[in-house]
Amino acid sequence: MISLRPRRSPSGNTRLSFFGLTVTATLTALLVSVSVTGAASAYYTTPGTGSGSSALGTLLPPTDLLVPATSAGTVSLSWTASVGTPAPTGYYATRIETGTGTTAPACGSGPTSTVVTASCTDLDILTGDYTYTVTAVYNGWTAASAASGGVTVSNPTQLAFQAQPPSATSGTAFTGQPSVAILNAEGRTVPTSTEPVTLTITDSPAGATLECVQNPVAAVAGIATFTGCRIDKAGSYTLTATANRLAAATSSSFTIEAGAADQLSFTSQPSDATGGIAFGTQPVVTVQDAFGNTVTTSTASVTATATGPSLTCSPASNTALASAGIAAFTGCAIARAGTYTLTATAGLLTTTSEPVTVVVGAPATLAFTTQPLTPSTAGAALSATVAVQDAGGNTVTDSTNLVTLGVTNGSTTCGSSTPTAGAASFTGCTLDTAGTYTLSATSAGLAPAQSAIITITAGAATALIFSTKPASATGGLEFGTQPVITVQDAFGNTVTGSTATVTLGVTGSPATGVLICTATSVVAVAGVATFGHCKIDRANAANSSYTLAATSPGLISVSSNITVAVGVPAKLIVSQVPATLKKGSPFSPLVLIHNAGGNTVISSATVVLSSATSSNPPGSLTCPAVGGKTQSAVAGVATFSNCEIDKAGTYSVTATGLGFSATATVVITNNN
Repeated sequence: MISLRPRRSPSGNTRLSFFGLTVTATLTALLVSVSVTGAASAYYTTPGTGSGSSALGTLLPPTDLLVPATSAGTVSLSWTASVGTPAPTGYYATRIETGTGTTAPACGSGPTSTVVTASCTDLDILTGDYTYTVTAVYNGWTAASAASGGVTVSNPTQLAFQAQPPSATSGTAFTGQPSVAILNAEGRTVPTSTEPVTLTITDSPAGATLECVQNPVAAVAGIATFTGCRIDKAGSYTLTATANRLAAATSSSFTIEAGAADQLSFTSQPSDATGGIAFGTQPVVTVQDAFGNTVTTSTASVTATATGPSLTCSPASNTALASAGIAAFTGCAIARAGTYTLTATAGLLTTTSEPVTVVVGAPATLAFTTQPLTPSTAGAALSATVAVQDAGGNTVTDSTNLVTLGVTNGSTTCGSSTPTAGAASFTGCTLDTAGTYTLSATSAGLAPAQSAIITITAGAATALIFSTKPASATGGLEFGTQPVITVQDAFGNTVTGSTATVTLGVTGSPATGVLICTATSVVAVAGVATFGHCKIDRANAANSSYTLAATSPGLISVSSNITVAVGVPAKLIVSQVPATLKKGSPFSPLVLIHNAGGNTVISSATVVLSSATSSNPPGSLTCPAVGGKTQSAVAGVATFSNCEIDKAGTYSVTATGLGFSATATVVITNNN
């Protein structure tokens, strides 16, 4: 029923139209009161003064209200719109909690906030059991539907790993793929949930990347199942699963191992390089798989080389064995300044370092950059250049270290020089003695340098010298030391290429002395003329002085004094014994005491004269002078005067003395 009650109206008259009739009335108010479930009939009212109209009608409620039996926090409602007149201007939904009967607006709608469609979605519903009603609204009229069927809301609150990720090899899909369940507060899977779930690496180390065929993955029946998941970096990991407004889940820990050796990498680049000095940062080469993970099981032999100059590492090897996949080099250095790269190889694997610049270091050593000319002639000026270098042999161009040049193990110096652009130049250094030498360069605080061997040869032949000379001799005997004459240059060096003819002669007292040699003119061999079997035949009763002189055309001659001594008695000589003599004729024999060379020796020795013959009867030798047949020598000569042999025959006249004897033969004839 529709009831109308007049109220005092501040507006005055109201004009009503009932079934086509127009009525003007003064009303205080017209109140329409509807309080029904189902259809509602009423008269239309307007407030105020003026003309209005009204018609009788019925507002019908919506029908066939449908909701799902279960839900995960979101309920979709649909219904059949109200039919009849008037048509509703909108609808609002009400949620009714089963058991308590507590109602709450649904779908964000209400009497003043209606929806115009025949469906709506109720969001963010707490877990529980509910029914719904939908109310049609037409101006101030309402018509509510019957309650819907019950819906059980199981609201998801959290995630949990249903299948844990297993340990795997880097870059390879897990053998067991992870899956994540969407759970409600009681820990039960919410089968209606299709929430997208995202997997990430918990605290991703070293830029590790998780790759899956699809990520995020929408849950199916409350389970998000992932496929093709893999991680590229070795290490220990956990995965984190996240979804909108749900508590995240963390997987159990698993390990990603490195794969097979696939590449090398300089994990420590060489740097801080000075010529010849070990790098401040030594190279370290790591054996890695295809994803840059260290292959900790590798013990590969890794060899390092440099572009351009030689790379040297210690101890005496450019090869390092990897330990746990890491080959660490020590003592590596490059001598020459410049920019280089290192190359590391292990079997078929290779890698190149970043460029390393080697700079010139502090002065450390000297080096001959220009060697003295060899061979050189004695007295010729030598030149050399000595560089001040760092430990790697690079010239230190700003060095001002004073450099001194001298002969190694000698007293000869070639002076000192201050470097220009790191190089000290020397000129005018001379060596006048033939032989082999090295020059030594020194500078305070620097390692010295030694030149290559220099050969100094003799110059042109200019003179002769006695390289071996006899100082004394005995008349008539070969010199104990035979003379040797050497052809020399102006500096006294033997001219080994000379074949000059050298002649040896003698002058002195007595002038009758004669030099006797195998040859007195000898052709020099390698600049040396060697004489043999030389002697001087005569000496005075006392020692005699001679001068030996050596000459050769075009060369300065040389002479040497020699004293020739008489020597000691060595023999007797019987002289002045005629070959034939008449019986009774006197003769005066002389017995000379000689040395081995035939020179008379000053001696007063006693000499005895005797005779012998084969004649029979034999005659006798008589010497009437005082002493008879025994005489003392005077100055080495024993004189026997007026001696006779009284019978004819052939006689041997023998002189004896000093242990020596000498014999002369004389034939004595009869007077007639």
